[in-house]
Amino acid sequence: MTMTLLWFVVWLIADIFGSHKPLIFDPVNGWAGTLLAAVALDLSASHAGQTRRRARRE
Repeated sequence: MTMTLLWFVVWLIADIFGSHKPLIFDPVNGWAGTLLAAVALDLSASHAGQTRRRARRE
């Protein structure tokens, strides 16, 4: 969740002060690709955290 929020803040600042580039998923542009990567990292981090917790309990 943190990575996705950080990505959103960076995108918002870049959109306000830089050139206006929309999020396009067909084909995927740079902004949409980094959003997908941020979401994937967030999901994998939560999954990895659960695995670590399970190992300690056993």
